[in-house]
Amino acid sequence: MADQDTWIDRVLSERVLYPVLGIALSAVIGFAIVHRPDYGAAPPLNLAVVNAAGELGTERIDLASLRGHPVVIDFWATWCGPCRMMTPVLQRLHERFGARGLRVVGVNVDENGPAVVPGFRATYGITYPIVYDTNGEASQRWEVTGLPTLLILDKNGRVRYRHAGTTSEADLASAIEGLL
Repeated sequence: MADQDTWIDRVLSERVLYPVLGIALSAVIGFAIVHRPDYGAAPPLNLAVVNAAGELGTERIDLASLRGHPVVIDFWATWCGPCRMMTPVLQRLHERFGARGLRVVGVNVDENGPAVVPGFRATYGITYPIVYDTNGEASQRWEVTGLPTLLILDKNGRVRYRHAGTTSEADLASAIEGLL
């Protein structure tokens, strides 16, 4: 009798337990991928890019032209401490995922105008485009209530991630990875 396994021994054996755990984990991951949050269609965004002189040039970022790419939109200001914490994270994500199609757009909301952007860009080594929210119209349309506000859009222009304040690079990378 000592040689016979009980039913609990059989269930806990690696031949049964590990495959069952693997199937359960796969189901949870699949459910999470299929049921991503969907905050709806992104509002329009068409703003002038801040050039190297800190002026608004003729170049514009039109969100509609970025369809087909996942997009990170970051509403921020130079005086915002949490924004300064998130800027290097966004730059690393831009470098890591840019070749795979990710687009990052910074939306500056400084009240003193876009002239403060070039110094900030140089300090943090920002290579993604920065646009300026003239009169705060984009911030209102996007319902920005705190800085930074990060949004991640899928390839179809739907908001799949929204967060005000700081967040981890790992969380953002995970959200982006699921949309590439």
